[in-house]
Amino acid sequence: MLIIYEHGHGSPVQWVVGMAPPKAPIWIDLVDPTAEERACAGQMTDLRIPERSDIGNLALSSRIRTDDGAMYLSIPYFSDEAKGRHAAPVGLVVTSHVLMTLRFAESPAFRLAAESCREQHWESSGDVLSTLIESIVNLAAQRMEGVSADLKKLSDRVFSAERLGTPALRDCMLEVGRLEGEQARNRSSMLGVQRSVSFVRAKKPEWMSDSVEVRLRVVDHDLRTLDEFDDQLTNKLQFLLDASLGFISTDQNHVMKVLTVTSVATIPPVILAGVWGMNFKRMPELDWPYGYPIALGIIALSIILPVLFFKSRGWLDGD
Repeated sequence: MLIIYEHGHGSPVQWVVGMAPPKAPIWIDLVDPTAEERACAGQMTDLRIPERSDIGNLALSSRIRTDDGAMYLSIPYFSDEAKGRHAAPVGLVVTSHVLMTLRFAESPAFRLAAESCREQHWESSGDVLSTLIESIVNLAAQRMEGVSADLKKLSDRVFSAERLGTPALRDCMLEVGRLEGEQARNRSSMLGVQRSVSFVRAKKPEWMSDSVEVRLRVVDHDLRTLDEFDDQLTNKLQFLLDASLGFISTDQNHVMKVLTVTSVATIPPVILAGVWGMNFKRMPELDWPYGYPIALGIIALSIILPVLFFKSRGWLDGD
């Protein structure tokens, strides 16, 4: 799909084969393009359209460079969906008169930037680039705030007064893993965006206005703030994971303590039952009228006394 935003027009145009391309495009958005759409974009801009392998390359020199007055930027791992959708690379080519983007998946950030086209009057490709990056960063901040809210709920659940069993704590650990995966996608996406913003600010081409430079400076500051926020979330996730494992270990220790007490408490009745189960001809208890109930009572008492002793020492507290 090839979507073209023309200078001075509030509504984009979706190009189809046979249509005459607009004369003054300011943003050309290629979404998993066909060969015809790539050729049309190249004809309108006189630029080389990057391949997916180019923008997905992890080498920094391949991701960020200048060529014939155009800045080639790429984010190899880009995902701005709250749920676990697979990441796809995003490429950006910026010149003095047009911004060309190349992506291979739908993106809420791109939709948000496109909606601002109807409200803002873009003067240059730098304005479009700033708007797009601001949209990406704003949505990333919202996703991180969502992760923070989920962490708050999970923390209240883990550290509740009610004792949680191992299955419930395992569910908490699974939730920690889900949130960590979501935050990892945010982290990887923002790393590529931050490198691109730093490169554009460092180059600062002549056609970039002061207002665009100011907007990018604010975005750069926001990215650094989000990076610090990410560290806090990562530490909180690790803390909740350790806490869940600690509670599971404590719960297992309680189980082992109960089993130990039970085994110790059953040793005396086993001995007594073994004594009275001996097959001797002369045993005084055999002539007792109430020998059998007395034996049962002594066996029961031999169980109760160790349990009361353990309880008086506090060894059964919490079980």
